[in-house]
Amino acid sequence: MATPPTIRPAPPPHNGLPILASDPPCVCPEVLQASLRNSIKDAVAWSVMQGTGTYYVTPFIILGGKGLLYVAAFGGLPVFVGAVVQWLAANVTDAVGRRNRLIVSSAFFQALVWGPICAAIFLPFDRIGYWVMLAAYVANLALANFGVPAWQSLMGDLVPPERRGRYFGLRNAVSGLVLVAAFFAAGGWLTLCARHDELALLGLSGSNFGFFTLFAIAGVARLASTGYLARVHEPAYQHQHSDRFSLLDFIRRAPRAHFGRFVFYCMLINVGVGSFTPFLPWFWLEQLRFSPVAFATVMTANLLAGVLSQPWWGRLVDRVGSKRVLGIGGLGMVLSPLLLLVCDSFWSYLVIMAYDGIAYAAFTAAMATYLYDVVTPPKRARCAAYNNLFIGVGTLVGSFGAALLGQLTPLPAHLAGLTITQPFTLMLLASALVRLLANLLLLGSFAEFRLRRPAFE
Repeated sequence: MATPPTIRPAPPPHNGLPILASDPPCVCPEVLQASLRNSIKDAVAWSVMQGTGTYYVTPFIILGGKGLLYVAAFGGLPVFVGAVVQWLAANVTDAVGRRNRLIVSSAFFQALVWGPICAAIFLPFDRIGYWVMLAAYVANLALANFGVPAWQSLMGDLVPPERRGRYFGLRNAVSGLVLVAAFFAAGGWLTLCARHDELALLGLSGSNFGFFTLFAIAGVARLASTGYLARVHEPAYQHQHSDRFSLLDFIRRAPRAHFGRFVFYCMLINVGVGSFTPFLPWFWLEQLRFSPVAFATVMTANLLAGVLSQPWWGRLVDRVGSKRVLGIGGLGMVLSPLLLLVCDSFWSYLVIMAYDGIAYAAFTAAMATYLYDVVTPPKRARCAAYNNLFIGVGTLVGSFGAALLGQLTPLPAHLAGLTITQPFTLMLLASALVRLLANLLLLGSFAEFRLRRPAFE
């Protein structure tokens, strides 16, 4: 492992919240390399689950004829519940100490929950099928999120600081390419099933049989992911009672701390994300009548652009710092909903979603590394959980707020000389406004720490 860089004196901590991580514990180079490779294999299997399963749950709901509030429930509620579970999991991580045990257990049970999701397809959708699938999907994401604080803490200890940007950029790129391939193939499979009556098996329609096979593949992929997670080495977890601080402590201190203002910024950005992203499948499949393969093609452009730009953003984070790349992504994301307003063809949606994928990749890459930069290892699990809790709240508020805005606003409406005839237009305008406010009010309120490397003991 490379010699740890020199740590220079730092200013005093901001009201008890940590401001930078120390270097991770030393791990045998052979063990480290094997663990990092297994983590990439886990990410590949996880991407198959995402591409064939998670990303197609909402399209299944939409093709079942459900409206905006039902779509909002799938867009916001599972994310919020998952974030609350992360908050609880941070306490469990501190109490148990064995992070990999929590990570592997939550992944295994998440794989099993794909069973009830598959079973819901066989139930009457208008009466009980929707609710069974919603409950199972919430449980699915809750289990996925239960292991996140422990995973972020473990990976923060395992990956050397000077390699984080490049490693996570590579990991995200490899897994992202697999996700893109799985997602696009799944869209083609759904289109094939819908067009060929001989694929109407097990008493299901062709379309529903297509969804059933995709969700079953997702469960198997998560089981494979669990196996790779079990092979990741866990450095000793160094935690003291003094490292604990409650959510109330965090909220009280956050406005005066760099990390706290960073969390509020991410939350407000995700209010904007939740305001239209969950409704993109509804708009394309329900309003514009895209076929599943056309929907998959547009979303593949988004995913592929993000994947291909991830390594570049990772290297840029290492060179210029997490905060600067976060700003590039955050400001770039303001334009995405505005550009979607002027789209008038399949190809224009393709180009704009590719742009959105690049901007969002910058934001997410820098958001992850900023947390590693700014938080000491013993506090990472708890700080990651609090950050994700606020992100979940933002997504929930954005999803239901946009759904209510779209359903309750009388249309056509007149705004600044414009005539608005579609609910989705209102969602896009609201999203752009919220993202702009986040950047104007909060982006300049927290500092960059990666380059000057202050320390907090």
